[in-house]
Amino acid sequence: MTKKYDFAAFKQSINLTQFAASVGYTVDRKKSTKSSVVMRHSNGDKVIVSRRGQNWVYFSVHDNQDNGTIVNFIERRTGKAMAEIGRELHAWIGGGGATFPQPSAYVKEVDEHQADRNRVKRIFRNLRSIAAHPYLMEVRAIPQCVLSSPRFRGCIYNDRYGNAAFPHHDSEGLCGLELKNTEKGVLVKGSVKGLWTSNIYQADQTLVIAEVAIDALSYAAIFMKPDTAYTAVSGAMGPQQYPVLLNTVRKMKNLQTIILATDNDKGGDSIAEKLEAYLKEQGFTGEIIRHSPETRGDDWNEVLKMLPY
Repeated sequence: MTKKYDFAAFKQSINLTQFAASVGYTVDRKKSTKSSVVMRHSNGDKVIVSRRGQNWVYFSVHDNQDNGTIVNFIERRTGKAMAEIGRELHAWIGGGGATFPQPSAYVKEVDEHQADRNRVKRIFRNLRSIAAHPYLMEVRAIPQCVLSSPRFRGCIYNDRYGNAAFPHHDSEGLCGLELKNTEKGVLVKGSVKGLWTSNIYQADQTLVIAEVAIDALSYAAIFMKPDTAYTAVSGAMGPQQYPVLLNTVRKMKNLQTIILATDNDKGGDSIAEKLEAYLKEQGFTGEIIRHSPETRGDDWNEVLKMLPY
């Protein structure tokens, strides 16, 4: 007789960051928040673990089809049947034969993400628009002439802790704030990912789409393209970001070319492929160019930092 397992209990009670750590994933604490844990594997996989209601859930940055609960996590990585997965998780809960990682290897508590636009707006009101920033200039090698240019005026901010802050917008306005410094790269609590965007002018003919704002600024510093606007999606795109991007594209009446300035890695490949397919499906008839660094693994900020000045 086949044993019946309580999969609903597995999905709720097993800490997915702990389980992932047991099979070789490590927490990227600089990229993680209290409600979103970034974990990487030596094979190149990168997953985001969070809570949805009572369930632990995840999605892979590199594969749009790789997401769900701990059951999906195991199934996608091992090909095991449900009965085998049930036995494995039953053993995990009961301690029978399971190998548990050290507490420092995972995150004990993960908060369920809750959007709070009012909180984001309150924080934003206390930020200061900047034309220079020590972290961006000294660590990221972005020239002050780029930061202070009209293209990026009012698009980069500083908080009271010295973080560079990049506002995200969607169709309803300000929806998130992304903070960057040498120790962190996170969205503030209550944020929803939209798009960070430079100033856009009527005559603009090109739109550069980068993974993060620092890469967009780096691309601008390297190539100094005229009549070019810049936007960043902040890593793997969520479904709510695609309509925001489409709205930006449609507002640019003279737009002829979209440059996908993504990283030269699996994540960059995936983002570029999805964006190109989406834009073509939505009727964009202009030129779409994938322009990534030549060296596998590099992003545009790494290229900028290698340039002689």
